[in-house]
Amino acid sequence: MTDMKIAHGGNILATAKQLGCQTDELIDMSSNLTPLGMVPGLREELKDHLSEIAFLPETGSEILCGLFADKHGLQQEQVLAGNGTTEFIYGVPAALDHNRAIIVSPTYGDYLVASNWAGMDVELFELDHKDGFELDLDRLNAAITGGELVFICNPNNPTGAMIDSTSLISLAEKNPQSSFMVDESYCSFLQLKSLLDYSLPENMFVLGSFSKVYGIPGLRLGFLVASVENMAHLGARRKPWGVNRMAQVAGEFLLQHGDDYVTEVIHFLETHRPSFVEQLAAMPNVEVIPGDSHFILCFLKGDIRADTLAKRMLEHKIMIRNCANFQGLDERFFRVSMQREEKNARGLAILREVLESL
Repeated sequence: MTDMKIAHGGNILATAKQLGCQTDELIDMSSNLTPLGMVPGLREELKDHLSEIAFLPETGSEILCGLFADKHGLQQEQVLAGNGTTEFIYGVPAALDHNRAIIVSPTYGDYLVASNWAGMDVELFELDHKDGFELDLDRLNAAITGGELVFICNPNNPTGAMIDSTSLISLAEKNPQSSFMVDESYCSFLQLKSLLDYSLPENMFVLGSFSKVYGIPGLRLGFLVASVENMAHLGARRKPWGVNRMAQVAGEFLLQHGDDYVTEVIHFLETHRPSFVEQLAAMPNVEVIPGDSHFILCFLKGDIRADTLAKRMLEHKIMIRNCANFQGLDERFFRVSMQREEKNARGLAILREVLESL
């Protein structure tokens, strides 16, 4: 069994307490949230419904799932809403009849932990630094023997690389005896067609997150989409009231009023990402890993290590992600996520200053 401790970025509350400052004094480039903050009108919507925390939420978030299904042209029976995608990352491996998992690596660490907790044998399908951590689907296809649960994050965290959805569907169709969990938590940040725009194979499970693109990780809201048959099996094993009422209110609001905001996020990133990446690539002793998302993986050349860099950045109240705990990476990798222009400018200026001093 491959083991790994649970560790995540973006722990801004603990960091602020550690530094003795307020959260708004920090620039958090360690998490993968939207750079544009909370969706306009959402705060007011939550305030208007605050009294509803005195009642039980809908048992299965039926209104929310119905809105999500309508938005994506799905049957409501294909959709489950959960306490973040984390609920499904841990729940699906435990519910499926698979003894083995294949995890495309480096990637989000909870896939490995969830597979271990489900008692599955794990194979890490390791991507190569020299290839920019790009996924070779033919090589992955050759590694699938049947009966596995295959985890793919698209776009991938932390590399930012993305794969065309039709290619993933083709891979699943070639391997009907295996199941595929595709995490699309970052799909909304890009002009990338979601798997939900296609007819899903029976052996595919798709994760969608509202935490990242809408900037509401504290509310914990995610979705799982699969065939009606698979959902009937999974739904029968779920506890009631998995989504709290405020998360339901937020999700219902965002499904009806969030499209313009997502378009704005995509436009912001398309406008500002090229310059941001160019400035990163010009930093001393930094190699930028090619990718497409709003978070950028970097490799430190020479003797500099990510833990030292992160500590020095934190002295300036700027958080970056030390990626040493990702399987397949080491202490030479770090990740930064884009913020608004003024925070990006300060973060990059301090990063250059610190790198030049090391």
